[in-house]
Amino acid sequence: MKKNLSNNMKRVAAGICVMMMISSAAVPVGVIGGVAAINASAQTQNVYTPPVISYLKGNKAVKLSWNEIEGAERYAVAGYVNGEWKMLDRTTDTTYILSGLSPNTEYRVAILPMLNGKYVKDFSNSIVVTPKPVYPKLVSVQYSSTYHQFRLKWSEAPNAECYGVAVYLAGKWKIVDQTIPAYKTTYTSPKLTRGKTYKMMIGAKVNGKWDLTNVNSRAFTVTVK
Repeated sequence: MKKNLSNNMKRVAAGICVMMMISSAAVPVGVIGGVAAINASAQTQNVYTPPVISYLKGNKAVKLSWNEIEGAERYAVAGYVNGEWKMLDRTTDTTYILSGLSPNTEYRVAILPMLNGKYVKDFSNSIVVTPKPVYPKLVSVQYSSTYHQFRLKWSEAPNAECYGVAVYLAGKWKIVDQTIPAYKTTYTSPKLTRGKTYKMMIGAKVNGKWDLTNVNSRAFTVTVK
C-alpha cells in the first residue's frame, strides 16, 4: 500500500514538473510571438503616409502638387500663420494654386486629406514655398566725365535686407559691395579708366540669402566716360 502510494506521488510530481517545463517555455513564447504578430499586422494596416508636396513658382503665386491618397474624399490646404495652422481652402484635386502671395516671402504650407469624414491633422509633410522673386532693377545710370565715375540707381526689392553690386572680371563675378543698406538704392563707383566697359549686376539679400538666379539676364553694361 505504501509502495503504491509512493509510486503515485512520484508520478504526480513528475507530471507537475512536465507542466512547469511547458508553462515556463512553450506557452509564453507562443503568446508573446502571437501578440507581436497581431500588433505588427494591425500597425501595418493603419500606418498613414502623408502626401508628398512639390511646387512651382509663379508671379505672386505658387502651384502646389501632391500624390493622391487612397480613400481621400478631399484635401485641405493649410498654412502656418501667426504661429498656428489655419485651413486656407479645400479641394478634391491634387493640385492647387495659392495666389495673392508677396514676392521674396516664404510661406509654410501643408496638405491634409479627409479620410472617413475627418481631416488627418498631420503637418509632417509641410514645406516652405515662395513665389518668383522680384529683383532690384536698374533704373538709371548717371555719369561724371570729370571724375570718370558713374552712379547706379535701382528699384527696391520687397523684403530686401541689403543690396550688393558685382562686376564680371576675368570670367568670374566679383563682389564690389555687399553692405548697401536696404533703405539705399544707389551705388557710386570709384574713379575708373575712361572708355572702360564693365558688365555688372545688382542683387538683394532676402531671408538671409542672396538671390543669384538668372544672373546673366539681370546683368547690364556700363561704360566709363
